[in-house]
Amino acid sequence: MRRGAPLLSLVVLLALPACTSQPEEPGDVALAVFLDNDVTVAQKGSVEQQLRSMPSVKEVSLETREQAYERQKADLKDQPDLLAALKPEYMPELLHATVTDASIAEAVELVMTEADGVEDVALRIADVDPRPSRIGVIVRLESSATDQQRAAVEKAVRALPTAKSIEFEDRDAAYERLRERCQGKGDLSTQLRPQMTHESWRFEMPLNGEGSGVGELMRLDGVDGVPLAPLAML
Repeated sequence: MRRGAPLLSLVVLLALPACTSQPEEPGDVALAVFLDNDVTVAQKGSVEQQLRSMPSVKEVSLETREQAYERQKADLKDQPDLLAALKPEYMPELLHATVTDASIAEAVELVMTEADGVEDVALRIADVDPRPSRIGVIVRLESSATDQQRAAVEKAVRALPTAKSIEFEDRDAAYERLRERCQGKGDLSTQLRPQMTHESWRFEMPLNGEGSGVGELMRLDGVDGVPLAPLAML
């Protein structure tokens, strides 16, 4: 299992009070669990059972390699070069789900990432109507990031023209925030461990804002991933 792989997963995270708090701007979170290519039947069943047992998780479904391949083909129909390189055997099986409490979606993601047979987990804002006007952005840092890389990431974040409420969160603060939010949410708080969390820069910005600069952040050295999520995740 690969821990913390930087998938292009745009999620929604931030720091609101506790699990029972109402988000400033509601929004379900779509969660995708990428299974290892060599996942066993037993592991797959265990991962699905664990996901279904998570608080505020609903609509769990499996997407096979063939289904994922057909979906990707449709998404890449206007990009022939990428489409030509797409092979069914490269596609992972996925479990899709919806987290209805955005404030604990990050905790669900981190716990599921540690499950045997899981390659990675990605979060994004679920398709809702109307769409929220603003989203949360989380720029996660690699644990091995150098001081120079950290400084470059901070400079890039603070230079974003539409970013607001920019804050840095270390791993201890992230763990305490998530642990507090998950009180009363079954045993989710006990499954969460400090080493699962990340240092991150967290801020809000307009949804689908042109020239946001988020794509550039994903390519910076020392960045582990940039989830886009509902404001309630921050």
